[in-house]
Amino acid sequence: MEEALGRLKDSLNRLQKGIFYLNTYLRESYEMAPALEALSQAYEDFLRVIEEYPDLNEVAEEFVKENDLLPTFKEMKARYDGIRSLLRKYESMIEEVDAHLERYRTYRYYLFKEDDAVARFADVVFSNRSEVVVRPLLLGEKGISEALRKLGGKQVSKVAYQFSGDRAADVADLFLREFPSAGFVMEAGDVRFTWKPDVGVVRLDLPKDVIHEYDEHARRLDATVLAV
Repeated sequence: MEEALGRLKDSLNRLQKGIFYLNTYLRESYEMAPALEALSQAYEDFLRVIEEYPDLNEVAEEFVKENDLLPTFKEMKARYDGIRSLLRKYESMIEEVDAHLERYRTYRYYLFKEDDAVARFADVVFSNRSEVVVRPLLLGEKGISEALRKLGGKQVSKVAYQFSGDRAADVADLFLREFPSAGFVMEAGDVRFTWKPDVGVVRLDLPKDVIHEYDEHARRLDATVLAV
């Protein structure tokens, strides 16, 4: 068992390193997009001119010859085909890794169309909890503490307030209506609900064995379940 544990840790470390480096290379590969778009546009313009003025083919031929355009293109195409072949070779492996890592998922991001749906989702998550603790995600906005006290919250730290679980929707609604730029974090036991106003999404952290149950709840509220 000890040997197996060592092998597991080694493989996980190498997996992490491989994901990190490949992600870096792929991030840089997005720089190809403008070049490909420019190439596509230039080729479309070239075709339009040649189709309209066939006699200009001789001018095009001379340009291609003088600038070694054909061998340069063939070199580029060979590299392009090599990258495409490499990606095809490992495509199934990437899908398998994705499926396996999904088994360990303990968080999810949801995009809701309406603020009301965010509050209703908070109710789904926490209504059966005896109590929840809420705090603003971003500090500094005036009036939040006073509003939470008026709503019946019990102060448990400098910025956090405790409510019964069945008030979760009311608390969420308060932040969404009166303090929309502050965001909030609501927690109960092993569940954390975070509203991120800068990106307009809810992040839910919870045990992996129930995450798909809440995916379905979110979909019923017309949310988009993000695969990130």
